[in-house]
Amino acid sequence: MKHWQVHSRFFGNLSVTVLSAEIIIIVRGKRNTFIKSIPYTAIKRITAVSAIVISAMLLFTGIAGFNDVFKSEAVWYDEIKKKAITSKEFVDADTKRPLKIIQHTVKPGETLSEIARMYGVSLDTICGSNKLESYDLVHVGQVLKIPNKDGLLVSVQRGQTLPVLSKKYNVAINKIIEENNIANPDFINIGQDIFIPDAKPLDIFKGFLWPVATRNITSGYGWRKDPFYGENQFHQGIDIRANYEWVKASKYGRVSYAGWLGGYGKVVVITHPGGDKTLYGHLSKIVVREGQYVKQGQIIAKSGNTGNSTGPHLHFEIIRKGQHINPYAELKKKH
Repeated sequence: MKHWQVHSRFFGNLSVTVLSAEIIIIVRGKRNTFIKSIPYTAIKRITAVSAIVISAMLLFTGIAGFNDVFKSEAVWYDEIKKKAITSKEFVDADTKRPLKIIQHTVKPGETLSEIARMYGVSLDTICGSNKLESYDLVHVGQVLKIPNKDGLLVSVQRGQTLPVLSKKYNVAINKIIEENNIANPDFINIGQDIFIPDAKPLDIFKGFLWPVATRNITSGYGWRKDPFYGENQFHQGIDIRANYEWVKASKYGRVSYAGWLGGYGKVVVITHPGGDKTLYGHLSKIVVREGQYVKQGQIIAKSGNTGNSTGPHLHFEIIRKGQHINPYAELKKKH
């Protein structure tokens, strides 16, 4: 498949942007902004007149003027980038990946969150596999056993059998046998390390968890006056008061983006089973990496004041089937 770069051009209040799978046309009015996405698969159905107009626009766009046009990232361009990021679907972890136990010696200055990010597993996996009682207490020279996937590494105690471990951690016995490549399930040795996949529930409950401890919403979902541009703008999420606080994953999922996103500042986007996405914006610090699987309630970042922000807070969005929904309506649901 041919991969296109992003090419955009302004025509007064009209702009045309070419992405890898669609053309996006944006018209900025005095009160509202209208965005139209046209997939390439639908271009064949466009009328002849429309095709000529769009073709002329794209021809006029040109590649050479791209860098000159984008001296800085416009608000609407942030939305285009976000649309591309949040279009990624959830991909389940590779359960067929062979189990590998890595021994890591803690170096000066290293923290558990950095080590977890380095190996792409959760803090719970490292703490549970090494019987650590805190996310913060780790010592230089300490040797940690780290599995290459999330779960718990347990040392077999006297009287423990596979059925006992299966019942204790609520994990199917055949899954334990497969993960550990056990030849004789009736015989395991005392002191033997057994990996229990997904030993801890991925979600504490079925709904969305509040991403920060505070629940004070400073700007709700819906139309408002943009604090920077003064225009009426549809606020696609909620702003939660959070003065450089730890941010947690609202649900289990896979980190599909972790980095800078224009006016949103430092951002983490998580794709969840079933297709929902959550976005966490204006962060001051990110402690997860793209491709990493995170559990509900796992620390992913720290709130902040990056991007277009009037003060430290967390911008939080929920995207369902390509459309933004009111996060507060989901967060207040009882499950």
